[in-house]
Amino acid sequence: MEEDLILMKNFKAGDKESFERLVIKYRENAINFCQSFVHDYHISEDIAQDSFTYIYVYKERYNEKYAFKTYLFTILRNKSIDYIRKNHDITLNKIPESIFPKETEDIVLQKEEQALIKEKINELNNDYKTIIYLIDFQEFSYKDAAKIMGKNLMQIKILIYRARQRLKVLIKEEG
Repeated sequence: MEEDLILMKNFKAGDKESFERLVIKYRENAINFCQSFVHDYHISEDIAQDSFTYIYVYKERYNEKYAFKTYLFTILRNKSIDYIRKNHDITLNKIPESIFPKETEDIVLQKEEQALIKEKINELNNDYKTIIYLIDFQEFSYKDAAKIMGKNLMQIKILIYRARQRLKVLIKEEG
């Protein structure tokens, strides 16, 4: 987003308020994304905070040819995976309840449909859950999702297709 790029440029030039605006803008999405990995809200908050701190301290590492959101979610994913590696007892098996944006909740799906979809998403394997979250809920481009997940564009296209097909089958089985 153009606004994010301007905020990061201003932050790199010394405007700390610009960074605060980015944190406020992405904080909840960052926590929700981390929570899909670690399943604990407080740990997710810590990982998100650590990720924002990393960006704050190493602001010169941000490459302006990439969207800030892509950069942030890549860091969030890597820090979540690092946390899981250090704490072997945690696996990606639940999508957080707050995954559906508040603005579209009443418009797009009724509560029963939401519950069914969340339940069925949670039955998917880790890669399927992650790709659906990134593309369908966070609206990342395939290219950005590929960067975040460490895959190439063709792998992402195949992965999202298979994830959506599997989700359709699971929902259809439910009736």
